[in-house]
Amino acid sequence: MRKAGYILAVIIEAAALAGAWIVNYFATKKMGMARYVIYKNQTWEREYPMEVLQNTVIAVLVVSTVLLFLAFFRKRRYSGKWTLAMNAGMITLTSVYAGYSLVSSTETMRAYWFVSLFLGIAAAIQVIKTGAANLLCGEKMNEK
Repeated sequence: MRKAGYILAVIIEAAALAGAWIVNYFATKKMGMARYVIYKNQTWEREYPMEVLQNTVIAVLVVSTVLLFLAFFRKRRYSGKWTLAMNAGMITLTSVYAGYSLVSSTETMRAYWFVSLFLGIAAAIQVIKTGAANLLCGEKMNEK
């Protein structure tokens, strides 16, 4: 069951990253998509406090990434290379999401909110996967 959940998480994460690229590509190449993206950007900015939501999500992801990495660092003797790779991926995706969200804007990219949403989903899934791997590493440590 764990392996099926992990595979599903990887598929969703890959789909989110592919979705970010696809939306950005078509927003720059196709006028209909550009109009829709601009309309949705204006609608979301009018109806929701997008900056506050985005800063909150960035803070939660960064704090959880730091806490999970510290937990991994504490148990690094009991964890394998796979857990190290997952932690590196978590740090990379969180950094990409935070950097993109803080540096870009709707003025520089039409599909800013869509790409930010997809990158945030991918980063959140990676944080959850890494947290589960760190937790399972702790279970193996207690079994020995």
